[in-house]
Amino acid sequence: MTRRSSSACRAYLERLSRYVDGDLSSHARQGTVLHLQRCPCCHDLVESLTRTVTLCHAEGRRHLPAAVRARARARIAILLAAHAVDPRRRR
Repeated sequence: MTRRSSSACRAYLERLSRYVDGDLSSHARQGTVLHLQRCPCCHDLVESLTRTVTLCHAEGRRHLPAAVRARARARIAILLAAHAVDPRRRR
């Protein structure tokens, strides 16, 4: 990920888990899809999140309570932001 793309990615990082969950407005979803088509790093993150969600559903897990989901999303956003700005993780 380049320095230029990492600054563009910051705007999308908090959206990615909501994108995977289908919780974005159609306008936000369209913008996210366009970004994912151009950004391999964010695309890889979405694929990883999607696989995780799929595995959880395959295990028969029920939906998490809203408070737990909110905390998980917040933590994921922190981790994704750290990944995006960590120069040791550039591609």
